[in-house]
Amino acid sequence: MIGKHFPVGGLIAAALSVTGCYEGIGSVSGGGVAGSTGASSGAGSEESVSVGPTDSDDGEPQDWEPGPEAGECAVDELLTPHAYGTKIKTLLTGLPLEDAELLALASDDDGTALPALIETWMAISESDAVLERFFRTAFQQTSGNNESIFYLIGVNAFGVAPFRNPTSARADVLLNKNFSDSFAKTALQLVRDGRPFNEVLTTETYMMTTAMMMFIAFNDDFIVADEAGYYDQTSRTTVGHFPTVRLLRDPPQPPLEEVVDPSHPNWMTFYSSKISEEISDGCGVGPVITVDTTEQVPGEWEIGRNGKIPFYIFDAIMFGRVEIVRRFQDPGCSSGGAGSVNEPLLARSDFTDWRPVTMSKPGPGEEATYFYDILNMRDSNELRIHGERLGFLTHPGFLSTWLTNEDNSMRVIINQALIVALGASFDGETVSDFTSEAINQEHAAPGTECYGCHQQLDPMRDFYRASFSNHYSEQLDPLRQDLQAEFVFGDVEASGSGIRDLADILAEHPYFPYAWAQKLCWYANAEACAEGDELDRVVEAFVTSNLDFRVLVRELMSSPLVTGKDCISGTDSGTSTMIARRSTFCQQLSVRLGIDDVCALGIHVEDASSLQRDVARAAASIPDDAFSRAVVEPIIIAETGLFTRANREAVCDIVARDAFETTFGTMNQEEVLDYLVEKVMALPPSDARHGAARDILLEHVADAMDTGETEQVALQSAMAVACMSPGASGVGF
Repeated sequence: MIGKHFPVGGLIAAALSVTGCYEGIGSVSGGGVAGSTGASSGAGSEESVSVGPTDSDDGEPQDWEPGPEAGECAVDELLTPHAYGTKIKTLLTGLPLEDAELLALASDDDGTALPALIETWMAISESDAVLERFFRTAFQQTSGNNESIFYLIGVNAFGVAPFRNPTSARADVLLNKNFSDSFAKTALQLVRDGRPFNEVLTTETYMMTTAMMMFIAFNDDFIVADEAGYYDQTSRTTVGHFPTVRLLRDPPQPPLEEVVDPSHPNWMTFYSSKISEEISDGCGVGPVITVDTTEQVPGEWEIGRNGKIPFYIFDAIMFGRVEIVRRFQDPGCSSGGAGSVNEPLLARSDFTDWRPVTMSKPGPGEEATYFYDILNMRDSNELRIHGERLGFLTHPGFLSTWLTNEDNSMRVIINQALIVALGASFDGETVSDFTSEAINQEHAAPGTECYGCHQQLDPMRDFYRASFSNHYSEQLDPLRQDLQAEFVFGDVEASGSGIRDLADILAEHPYFPYAWAQKLCWYANAEACAEGDELDRVVEAFVTSNLDFRVLVRELMSSPLVTGKDCISGTDSGTSTMIARRSTFCQQLSVRLGIDDVCALGIHVEDASSLQRDVARAAASIPDDAFSRAVVEPIIIAETGLFTRANREAVCDIVARDAFETTFGTMNQEEVLDYLVEKVMALPPSDARHGAARDILLEHVADAMDTGETEQVALQSAMAVACMSPGASGVGF
């Protein structure tokens, strides 16, 4: 076993010392910046140049001591290229710094090297996974579940069958993953296209799958009023489309292509195992039960309650659930109290066929898209719907994260919308020159503790209430459709009606560019950037670029606010070193070892390999970025602890044991050691720590082989040591 026969822990401690870490990995700011010792250049050719802390003549690591205060910054040390270069490339791609890149940074006299490298790193495919994860969290798209899906269509949640050919996650899990990924992919596409980033509030194009298109089309068709009960929904697009439904007593289930084709004999034909299992022979059931859905006649067959036929069709296609069948007013002839759960009719590929889909309202003489028109959806980039869908504000990933009801009445989601778009929340300060009739006096009367928040919140939530019911169905109540909302926040006062007006206001709000600069600061430093001239400069560059997010990344990530390579006048805090949170750590392992998604962050456990499943379980307790209700700052844990370290070490042991052959199967010992130091530990040859780190791994291998271990086991143990080094488990060292 890796590390069983020789002191892995002790050698890891030595490796930490060599690479500039002392007392573990933590976040250091306002004083010393761990791992930021000064640069030195060796004599000789360019190949011999060393960048970073030097070692003593006997090869032993030197203890790090703070240098003199770095001018007005009041920090112990400024970061050098080996530290900030690795930090930025890791954050943007997970890849290690290459030797040529380190040398370019070390010889950069005019400050142009790092911005140019950032543009290069942002353009490569490895940055896609990084940006998507950042956007999923920043746009709060990660908390949907089985219950939230059915809440959005106004029905009680129920169990869903998995796909069995091929085996995969249940359809509701796949659909929620679509919701979670969709807007992150949408934002990424806007960035790649160079679109103004405030279009995340106004875009009517989402990255979607066929399954997601079907859900949105059905959600638009099946209207759920504010206080609708289970049987109070109404269909407006497909009402009358299904005058008959055929149920089969015996398998097989006809394929989707036949079921949704009105010209095929198997149009709307579904297999229900409950018929043969639970309806007695005395009920006269033949091979096929044909249900007339247009009326209920005593003694004739019905499906559930015939008024909900569109939902039953959606349910059968999306989730494989065929509703109970019974003779009207004859309880002795019924398929039981729950529907038959079959494999969904959608193909597994309908949940993975991503493409941009533009939503628009039906024109004169046009119908909205039929939710069952799946064969055409598969080849379509358009969706015609009646309701408003624009930006993250109305995305099902956001809506299913922040459900509402009549008591809350959109208060939570409007506050979360401000947090996402503007990086700010209601602070409780009373606005002395503003009053509104929309304030709920029972909730917060003037002079009470809650009045300051509700004075702004209650009139603002009406933007949502005018467009959506409590189930986020289109608002058709005329008393609420005409609600006039008032926006008074952050020195901006505006009024309007509906979600589109809110999107326009937020898109032009002066807080927007600062909010997204700070979200990137939190990602890069695990804390907000200091306000002042330098942050103003970064935001101004973002604004003048027409809100090109790539410019924001370039300007912020090359700024001393993140790099810590220069002193910022008037600022007494440095930059931060920190642990690699789960997404960053897993991205590093994946791209550095050449193993696709080693922690299975982007796939379902049913689709994962045994390696991915094992690593995912071990990595689950490594902290990752998250968000919380009503809290502006993201939840980011930057410091290590015993449990975090133990889980990280478990990941490294699994990867070293089970993935060694994948990465190193054709390499000899020398090649493996070079790869571990330069790729896994992120110490290119010109980094002054490279030689000492390699010596440690070489000694580790020799010690292991002296105890009788094979060369491969010894190299696997060295791989675990490299995986636990600061260059792999930390950021900014």
